[in-house]
Amino acid sequence: MQIRGDNTQLGTTTIKFSQNEIVEGTALSHVDGSEDININETGIYQISYQLFGVQDVTGTFNFNAVLLVNNTPLNNTFNQSPVIRNSTSNRMTLTSTVILRLNAGDTLELQGVSIEDIRYDNARIDIEKIG
Repeated sequence: MQIRGDNTQLGTTTIKFSQNEIVEGTALSHVDGSEDININETGIYQISYQLFGVQDVTGTFNFNAVLLVNNTPLNNTFNQSPVIRNSTSNRMTLTSTVILRLNAGDTLELQGVSIEDIRYDNARIDIEKIG
């Protein structure tokens, strides 16, 4: 499944995905505009994401991402951006790929984590059941 998001939330927020682009099979399901990705089949999943963050002012800029299963952050999926200070750059993309064992009935979410006013203009998540 490939899903894209366009978000205007600031700071720490769960990313909403507005477009299901490629859906093959029934192992996963997602409703356009929702942050929840439903796991319909127990198995091993490869999950890759890109999360694009923008801060409208220069200065300290840092954001992170984490995957949540059933509203619980998975610490081993925490992804941290470098801290940029006094820079003219105010955009950054975090990417990660993880492999997780998930169960039928689980809910997967991607969360942007920041104390700054980061706006998450674009996101993408690709999920494939591999076992």
